[in-house]
Amino acid sequence: MKLLIRIVMGSLIGLASAAQANSAFDEPMSFYRATSGGNCSSCVWIAAEGVIEADTADKFLKFLSEEGLLGARGLNVHLNSPGGHLIGGVLLGLAIRGQEANTVVSTAIIEDIYDDGLRKVTYDPPAEGQCSSSCVFAFAGGVSRFASTTTPGGAVGFQNIGRLGVHQFYTPQSLEDPTALTFDAEDRIADQRIIALLLAYLSEMEVSAELLQIAAMTDPRDMHYLTEEELRRTEIDNRMVHNVFLTGYRNGVAITEITYRRPDADYRLEVYCDRGEARMLASIDWRGLYDVEGHQRWGLFGGVSLSDGGAVELIEQEFLRRPDGGVTGQLRFRFADPLTTVVARKDFSFEDWSSRHANDAAASMSFTLPDDFDGLHLLPRACLR
Repeated sequence: MKLLIRIVMGSLIGLASAAQANSAFDEPMSFYRATSGGNCSSCVWIAAEGVIEADTADKFLKFLSEEGLLGARGLNVHLNSPGGHLIGGVLLGLAIRGQEANTVVSTAIIEDIYDDGLRKVTYDPPAEGQCSSSCVFAFAGGVSRFASTTTPGGAVGFQNIGRLGVHQFYTPQSLEDPTALTFDAEDRIADQRIIALLLAYLSEMEVSAELLQIAAMTDPRDMHYLTEEELRRTEIDNRMVHNVFLTGYRNGVAITEITYRRPDADYRLEVYCDRGEARMLASIDWRGLYDVEGHQRWGLFGGVSLSDGGAVELIEQEFLRRPDGGVTGQLRFRFADPLTTVVARKDFSFEDWSSRHANDAAASMSFTLPDDFDGLHLLPRACLR
């Protein structure tokens, strides 16, 4: 990360004016604390709205310092911006990652301002945010990134998810007269340096280079809004990132296996049929020290349900402390919904509103099947027993 910051800062000197976006907003990006008024860990966030400038990252860090939040981990930053300064967007993304913050695309209508400056937002009327052009690179800095309409409400303060838009980077002069001979060989060299910088940055943020390819294929006077499939494939929305496998065993049993990484742990979910019911074995490898006692005290995973379906009963669990200091947990669940209902689902959004800690734990297991994965393929006649 430190090497990448030095590269960006070095590039900023010569390239700061090389990639400005055409802004629909008139004001520079500003920051404020917002809340939906709910009792959940995501129900208070930092709203970042407006045009990104070269020094927006500095303003973001100054805001955090003034609010006593500098160094706080796990903050949620809700972005609503048409873009602006390209390198400024990258620098803001690096600042967000340096804080180990999460990013969301959303905006909301402010209905009240409390004495401490906290803004209370309302859902009525609904508002749709956007994060376009250079804002996408700021968004990429999030540890957890939420831009899919399948995002569970509890993960983002129950805000409406907006759109991520990309296009080619450009200079304003180039669009004033696209046929004019405005640039020389040094400009072309600078363009390639920008591309190398963006590729290095996306790699550091674990975002596929395909994102830059999609942007490069879009005229700078247009905007391409990423589809759900592109969000998943490019990993710009990393809640959606997972691998899905259908495994068959000699006895005819089929198991659908879903694997993915989240900021705190690696997940392996196995969905299968047992005695005519849909069940799921969740193997979770927490990378850091996991509070097993706190897990049991809060009853985590004990009241899980599908957001638009039935309960998901926890029937057994066990934990193993690993030599690397992490903890592996194995939790087995039984779906209350009939097998025929479960196998037809594409989106598995889990929740547990017994507490915000329980809901965070349940939501961490949520996943969406890829468009090209046609169902869970679990059959009653091929159950384990």
